[in-house]
Amino acid sequence: MTRRFIVVAGWIVLATSVLGQPTPSTLPEVIVEGQPPQPAESAPAPASDAEPITPQFFSNAPAPGERKFGMTVPGSIPWGSGVITRDSQRVGSYGQPAWTTQRPFATSRTYVLPAGTAQLETWVRPTWGQEGKPEFRFLHELAVGLPGRIQIDIYERWGIEENANGGQQGSHQGNQYEIRYALADWGKIPFNPTLYFEWVEKNGGTPDVYEIKLLFAEQFGPRLFYASNLILEQEDGGAKETEFGWSTAFATPIIERKLMGGIEMLLQRNTVKGERGDPVDTFRIGPSLQLRPTNRTFITATALFGTTADSPICQAYFIFGYQFGFRAGPAASYFAPSSTIGN
Repeated sequence: MTRRFIVVAGWIVLATSVLGQPTPSTLPEVIVEGQPPQPAESAPAPASDAEPITPQFFSNAPAPGERKFGMTVPGSIPWGSGVITRDSQRVGSYGQPAWTTQRPFATSRTYVLPAGTAQLETWVRPTWGQEGKPEFRFLHELAVGLPGRIQIDIYERWGIEENANGGQQGSHQGNQYEIRYALADWGKIPFNPTLYFEWVEKNGGTPDVYEIKLLFAEQFGPRLFYASNLILEQEDGGAKETEFGWSTAFATPIIERKLMGGIEMLLQRNTVKGERGDPVDTFRIGPSLQLRPTNRTFITATALFGTTADSPICQAYFIFGYQFGFRAGPAASYFAPSSTIGN
């Protein structure tokens, strides 16, 4: 009885001293004399992947992407991880397929980036018209996925065009600012509608342009991917040029997570102030490929060929992308509240 009283009193004194002082990094070891040893057969052998629950266990909490108890910690996974094996595999806090996380098409935007994922892109877009020398557009882009199914993009825009002397002249054409908002997590609404707004701030006295799009994206089975955009583009001055457009794209994996091939189409109608009844209609169609040398990088190449008298002979797109920030892991592996996943 006396020994029990001493042990209990000792625990009370220890608890009082701990609560009255800052919590130390490690708790002191408490030894109770006279405690009989436990028989070996009474303690079950720990599983091979079990870890003792000690203060050190909590102070060394796993980082995002590490595996504990056979599951991936919520958040990102390492960029070198091979856990994503199929383009149709669901990833991130929105449950979107992996193919939507790396710009799959040149002319059709697709959903939003997972929260915390960012990418740098360089675009080269040569256009061969019906006459004259080819024109080139260069874009340098930063895209960032934000929580709440929001994505923002900032572009720097350059160009090479034919000048009045028949030569070619390069110029800094301005900047572009873009925001997207997906109306719901992937699969909650058919075709996953996403709102898109872009402002193009041009240099050299050229009117600025705003662009509104409604983005659609869907997956038909594990190997057929679809995207489509409804487009309205409007100049805020000058000739007040208005453009209505519709883009469509299909793709399928050729080598899962390495190579994807498909087809893209772009239909446009352009009119200017005072000549709205005389539109310029163009339609372009052609093949598209996306190569992913690593989990971080992708290269998209698209060649669209004109089919109407007003269409360019060919308009090509070459896009190089590099991703950083958080890489969304498999959606099915998450076990934290959905509000914390991917952030």
